[in-house]
Amino acid sequence: MSKSSPFTNKDSFAAAISTAFNCPDSDVETSLLNLYTRDSIIIVNQNRMSWEKFVPYIEAIRARTMSVDVECHHFIRDGNMFAERHTARGTGKDGTTTEVEAFTMGELNEEGKAIWLEEIAILGSDAEKTGEHE
Repeated sequence: MSKSSPFTNKDSFAAAISTAFNCPDSDVETSLLNLYTRDSIIIVNQNRMSWEKFVPYIEAIRARTMSVDVECHHFIRDGNMFAERHTARGTGKDGTTTEVEAFTMGELNEEGKAIWLEEIAILGSDAEKTGEHE
């Protein structure tokens, strides 16, 4: 497993996700390829995406935000499997702020990149409505 993998600990994971959301537009795909392969399958809230759908999904989030800060709370890894929980706080171009609580799990290849990842993400306002957020 590559020592440069962002799936090494919670700080390296959070830094890699933050980079993907805050890098120059020209570097988005390169930043994502630090985490995933072009053959990766990414599932977010039961929405299954191939690379061709995932990159535009991230670009659409970036188009609405000025910045995103990612704080990883828990990160565990067992061989090629990993799971983590993080909070992403974003500032929109319109000045609004958002907070998303997310749980991800997935499997890594020999290079330390996710070959599949599943994420459940709950928008802060949604969690408050259901009493899940403090």
